[in-house]
Amino acid sequence: MKDYIYLAGPMEDKTHVEMSQWRRMAQDLLRLSDIEVLNPTRRISFHDQLQGREPSEPDKEILQEGIKTLNVCRRIFKQDLQDIAKSKVIIADVRRKSGRGTGTSMELMFAHTKNKIIILWSDPEDFVHPFYEAIFTEKHTELSEAVFAAKEYYEWSMTRSSVFMNQIMNTLGKDIK
Repeated sequence: MKDYIYLAGPMEDKTHVEMSQWRRMAQDLLRLSDIEVLNPTRRISFHDQLQGREPSEPDKEILQEGIKTLNVCRRIFKQDLQDIAKSKVIIADVRRKSGRGTGTSMELMFAHTKNKIIILWSDPEDFVHPFYEAIFTEKHTELSEAVFAAKEYYEWSMTRSSVFMNQIMNTLGKDIK
């Protein structure tokens, strides 16, 4: 099974640009190290369905206006949780100016219960909620620093997995002889 880094952050009340710009930057940086990212904005058409409009409409429209359907909400929720479960590391935009982040909070608590590495990106002047303070692995005030930390944890976990697999193979090889 492949491992990923998941990019959590506010999407509610955000335009396409606002929710995807920082994620694209992080994704581009991580791809330089051949690290695959799970970016929830790749399912943006689901968010468009929340208000019954087509994805081709302008970015300036806020996504959460209109009627939300329960099935679409549940689909988004389940798919995001599956992405988190498949990921080794979570990078989360928890900057106050980025939005209220109710969904982000839920994603981070789920990640915490799954013992995921959680890297927060906040502004220096932000008061981060005590729950965030209790569950993060590291916190950074620059996106590039958060991405670098996530990369280090990801590569460390992949090295550990590789060493463990070699130990298993060596043990099995000895038992077969």
